[in-house]
Amino acid sequence: MYATTRATTRDAAHAFRHLLLTTATAVADPYAPGIDRDLPAAAAEAHRALTRAGLLARPTHELIALVRAEFPNYNPTV
Repeated sequence: MYATTRATTRDAAHAFRHLLLTTATAVADPYAPGIDRDLPAAAAEAHRALTRAGLLARPTHELIALVRAEFPNYNPTV
């Protein structure tokens, strides 16, 4: 069970990071090719993964801490 929980949490961190990166791309260039498709897809992916992990209602700072635990070099300002 622990391995499954860990994998589910890791998947949620990956999906949330993907959403953060895709959002940053959209903010930097709202006309980037495919962003109108990629951003909603990343949001849906993160929603599903966070729901499966029981993390959907967690505060953003906790989710970012989870991303940083999984990706120690993650820097949201870059």
